[in-house]
Amino acid sequence: MMNKEFLKIILYLFVIGFVFFFCHNLFVEFIANDLKLFFSLQKIYIFNLILTIFSLLILDFIAKKWNDKVGFSFLALGIIKMAISVWFLMPLINSNTINKVPDTLSFFFCYFLFLAIESYFVVKSLKTEK
Repeated sequence: MMNKEFLKIILYLFVIGFVFFFCHNLFVEFIANDLKLFFSLQKIYIFNLILTIFSLLILDFIAKKWNDKVGFSFLALGIIKMAISVWFLMPLINSNTINKVPDTLSFFFCYFLFLAIESYFVVKSLKTEK
């Protein structure tokens, strides 16, 4: 069963993700208005949000069962998340799109944002655990 602290972390993820999505979307719409992305920003943020929530769920489970294995699990999940991200980006990689840089930057901005948030909460939980 999820505790209140974990639900609070998920709420933070949604709020921070929405704020950054809003700012990112404003940038694409108003500053780079002629920019056409292969993946919509909604799809990118939802993908990274779901990936981060699953990762935190697994890390929370591991922390409750084997607290000394959370660091290694975080690294392993990071590698798995990278592989899943490459799979997600394969349609872009295989496409005939001439300039793939804006799509790649949009994706990895979001990816590293959620990775930083996840890292913060993992470090915070490791400090509070006995």
